[in-house]
Amino acid sequence: MRPHGLLMFAVIAMLASAPALAVDRDMVIDTTDGPRHALVIPAGSGPRPTVIVLHGALGSGAGTARTAGFAEAAARRNFTAVFPDGLDRQWNDGRMDGHNGPDDIGFIRALVRRLVADGVADPHRVYLAGISNGGMMSFALACKAPELFAGIGTIIANMPAGVEPCTARPMPVVMINGTADPMVPYRGGEVGLRGGRGLVWSAETTAAFFARRDSCDAQRMVALPHRDDTNGTSVTQISWQNCKVTGGVSLYRVEGGGHALPGRRALAPRLLGPSNFDIDSAEIILTAFDHDGAL
Repeated sequence: MRPHGLLMFAVIAMLASAPALAVDRDMVIDTTDGPRHALVIPAGSGPRPTVIVLHGALGSGAGTARTAGFAEAAARRNFTAVFPDGLDRQWNDGRMDGHNGPDDIGFIRALVRRLVADGVADPHRVYLAGISNGGMMSFALACKAPELFAGIGTIIANMPAGVEPCTARPMPVVMINGTADPMVPYRGGEVGLRGGRGLVWSAETTAAFFARRDSCDAQRMVALPHRDDTNGTSVTQISWQNCKVTGGVSLYRVEGGGHALPGRRALAPRLLGPSNFDIDSAEIILTAFDHDGAL
């Protein structure tokens, strides 16, 4: 065999023996509402810790993967990241008459089953994160499908009032909420700039509910370092401690924060209020999940 032929043979043999590279893919799930889609960004071959990220109303899975920071935060920790699409760019989170909407709980159940069956997700370390409407959907899933998830993280979202009864099990919970959010009121009540979009609990009532589920018996408040002076916001971390589960419950209260993702530019600050750059939402949530390997 000629030298160049030997070289080509060696290259082919090396490529054949190398592990297949994990590539992003569109996963299609058949449901009673028709085919549903999710963007899957694998961390590598074999089952991995996995975070499912639910977009906000009018958002999309792919758009959230590009802009919210979760894809990058997951990759840094060797997590697979999954970004499903809600029908009509929203989630049926139970705030309003959820019985007439799509079966989003059934969709996410089927998605988790598929991720596990395909060897993508470690069934013991599937986490859920959600933004706004997606965060409220995360709370609904924690109530209605608690066995699927090892922990949840939410941003600018409270528990939807229509979700009762809630059978959430003990799990670590991270919440990030702005006290001046005009869409999802920190103190609870009607959702929407003019109301009329259903009711939610207050942020602190939501966090305290999960703290009781986790059998936490202490609370601590800490003002986080103030790194950004541009808009007058700051962050107080409220932690419920001595819990049954690693990680417990944390509420990052963004003082003066609006309906925006801390660490990301606010989309319409005059209408929805300012963001905050003392913390990064995706980093806060993925750090909590990454420290949770004992679950």
